[in-house]
Amino acid sequence: MQPVTWINIFAVPADRAEEFSAIWHDLFAPHFSAKPGFVSYRMHRATSPDTRFRFVNVTLWESAEHIAAAHDERFRELVSRPELDGITAHPGIYEIISEG
Repeated sequence: MQPVTWINIFAVPADRAEEFSAIWHDLFAPHFSAKPGFVSYRMHRATSPDTRFRFVNVTLWESAEHIAAAHDERFRELVSRPELDGITAHPGIYEIISEG
């Protein structure tokens, strides 16, 4: 079975980039990496301060069901933190259709 790719892009104000990065590293990365079906992730940060989507997370999971299960009550608690107000996420599951 080929892993499923979860891509989540984040609109983060430039002055909150460091704060968001720390929250991701300290809270979200450990949450997801401890879940069944997690394979790996790579968080990307834009090099230009005027990029609309400052962060892009690409995560591999064993299945879409594992992704759904990882978005549990603890995840909902994490995303409701006031420190994340004004930060928007745009997630989706993707499949590879071409490689070079």
